[in-house]
Amino acid sequence: MRILIVEDDDALGELLLSHCRERGHTVERVRHASECLEALEAANPDAVFLDVRLGDGNGLDLLPELKSRRRGLLVTVMTGFEPLSSASRASAGGAEHFLRKPFRIAEVDAVLGKLAQHDAAPCPEEDPRPAELRSAPATFVGSSGAMMDVCRAVGLSARSGVTTLIEGESGVGKELAARAIHALGGSERPFAALDCAAIVETLFESELFGHERGAFTGAHASREGKVRLAEGGILFLDEVAELTPRMQAKLLRLLQSRTYEPVGSSRPLPASFQLVAATNRGLGAMVQQGSFRSDLYYRLNVLRIAIPPLRERREDLPALVAHFLREIPPRLRIPQPSLSPDALAVLAGQDWPGNVRELEHVMTRLILQAQGRRIDRESVLLALQNDRPAAPARTLCDIERSAILASLEHTGWNFGEVCSILGISRPTLRRKIARYELGR
Repeated sequence: MRILIVEDDDALGELLLSHCRERGHTVERVRHASECLEALEAANPDAVFLDVRLGDGNGLDLLPELKSRRRGLLVTVMTGFEPLSSASRASAGGAEHFLRKPFRIAEVDAVLGKLAQHDAAPCPEEDPRPAELRSAPATFVGSSGAMMDVCRAVGLSARSGVTTLIEGESGVGKELAARAIHALGGSERPFAALDCAAIVETLFESELFGHERGAFTGAHASREGKVRLAEGGILFLDEVAELTPRMQAKLLRLLQSRTYEPVGSSRPLPASFQLVAATNRGLGAMVQQGSFRSDLYYRLNVLRIAIPPLRERREDLPALVAHFLREIPPRLRIPQPSLSPDALAVLAGQDWPGNVRELEHVMTRLILQAQGRRIDRESVLLALQNDRPAAPARTLCDIERSAILASLEHTGWNFGEVCSILGISRPTLRRKIARYELGR
């Protein structure tokens, strides 16, 4: 296989070059974005390892041009910066693989193996859409493997335009994912949203399909429904699990026929949109229970994006907190505060049943109270205690125990680091470990 490496870090670039050559590949390397397209013509590679942050440009900006110049070119994007947004842009732009720096040689070998399989397979059809529609940024925060998978799936949904089902608990960011699909696919397209939990059955058809004047009492004028408003873009159905059996049947017919009739009309109209549905309940389990139609479920579950709860990706929490510290103060028109390490440790020790939405609300309250001053551990403990009146059994001791345990796990039980984070002495830490019965 002929490989082109675009990497400005000499140590990493030479290591990658040597390793690929040892594996029997013909390899060339350039250091700058300005050299990339010329090298593409000269080396005629089958695959490109493309760094994102180059000294004279952004590798993702080159991706659409690389793909358009050589049909079937296999691109692996590499970055150690903003991995979530880079992964989404890379996937939406057509990159086959993504390597997050620092990566292991075993990961490179895995990519090389997949590239070899790609190389032996027939070339897929190129995405016919203009490059600018495939390279819009998406906004996600964090760097966990689970969120990287979410971002890749978001990019794939935007690129393919297939029906997409987004599942996850309340507050994890399902609508954010839907809007990221919209942005990556071309934000000038329409985006029409309908909250299925907020619509009564008698108004569902009118909201979805629209109605003609005089179709029912109170219909004093014709009105376009969400299907018409989403023409050529995305129809987002939130909380789709709340649809009644009759509403499920109406939606199924729309997806099967791709036509609809406004209420009061007998003339079918064509429907052209990408459906993105979201739910905080497991539709598969509902099918087994008989409360959701299996045929509709299979229509919705073409591409599934499962967004994990915050408690399952705690490593993303520091980045989320930093994001809210930057983004919230300008909205509130107040100075940006700082956050003490032990306050962050307390936040990191929570389960966050309300997920990212709950974290944002707590951070908003803390920022409002701080008014530009430092947010300390006691402020966080008090805010958390006041935030959860429905669970009075969770005392300050419970919160402190969680914070200590999270710090211990985060540092690999390095007492010195834990004491630095929490601002306590080693004897105090040992007493609390014994008191809370914490142990490996």
